[in-house]
Amino acid sequence: MQPKELLPILSQLKNVDGLEKLDKLRPCRLKWPPKSDTISDPEEVRQKIKEFAPEQGWLCFQSKVDYFREPAKMSFSGILLYGEVVKKATNESLHIREEGQNGWILTYFEETEGEHDLVENTVLLGEKELAPKKLRYRVYWQHDEKQGYRQLAARFNGFTDT
Repeated sequence: MQPKELLPILSQLKNVDGLEKLDKLRPCRLKWPPKSDTISDPEEVRQKIKEFAPEQGWLCFQSKVDYFREPAKMSFSGILLYGEVVKKATNESLHIREEGQNGWILTYFEETEGEHDLVENTVLLGEKELAPKKLRYRVYWQHDEKQGYRQLAARFNGFTDT
C-alpha cells in the first residue's frame, strides 16, 4: 500500500489508544540513494563541511563534542570522528562518519516534495548538560512489497529546547 493510499487510513486510527503517533506520518521523497563521498584528508573533510554551509549541527572530536545553533559558532577543534549538520532551509543534512584508518564517509541526505516515502519527526534527548536539550530527527519509511513499511533512514534536523 503506497503512502497515498495509507495516509487516509492512518488518520482514521489517530483516536485509537497507542496509534495516535501514526497520524503524524507525512508523505515526502527522500532522494535515494544519498550522495556519498569518501575522503582521506582531514582538511578536505573540514572544507566540505564548510562548503555545505550548515545552519546547525554537532561535531564529535577525540576530546569533545561541539554543538552549534548558528553557522558562526561552528568550530573545528582536533581530529573529527563524526557529526551531523543541517541546512533546514533546503531540507538537507550531512552525516560525517570516520571510516577506520582510511578517512571519512560524508553522506548527503535531501528531502523533497513527493509521495514516495513517509516521514515522521522525532525528538531525542541531548547527551550531556552542555548539549542542547533536544535533537530533532526526520525518520523516513519506505514501502517494501514483501515486508511492508521499513525504516529507510533518519537525518538530523536541528535542535530544540521544547
